[in-house]
Amino acid sequence: MNKVFSQIKKYWLTNLITFLVSLAVGAGIFCIVFFTRARSMIDAIDGATLGGLIVLLFGLLMMVAHFGAFDFIVFGFKQLIALMFAKDPKKHGQFTDYRDQMTEKRDASSYNFIATILAGLLLSIAIIVLEIIYHLG
Repeated sequence: MNKVFSQIKKYWLTNLITFLVSLAVGAGIFCIVFFTRARSMIDAIDGATLGGLIVLLFGLLMMVAHFGAFDFIVFGFKQLIALMFAKDPKKHGQFTDYRDQMTEKRDASSYNFIATILAGLLLSIAIIVLEIIYHLG
């Protein structure tokens, strides 16, 4: 866990920009849905729900990709392209081991999916507040 916090501190500017862009995307989706409909409170709730869920799901997809769910596909294509365009295919010195390549990739990561997930959760809180306002009023 300390490794995660040290990476977040190291890349704080990148994470801040990612957080702000994620909020802007969610707000943009909210505005598109809200202003293309009848502009009622239920349309605001629909827009906030759609914007928050898209940002949250994108953040979760980034997290799954960070932890290696798609690494075998990337590694396979890299090896295939390296084999197809190698000058001497019998030399395998240029090929890397799957485990080494993916471990090296993860060590250099900035954990920027956390900012996207936090932005999605913040937008989800806004959805809950809008729902409470709508049902109380």
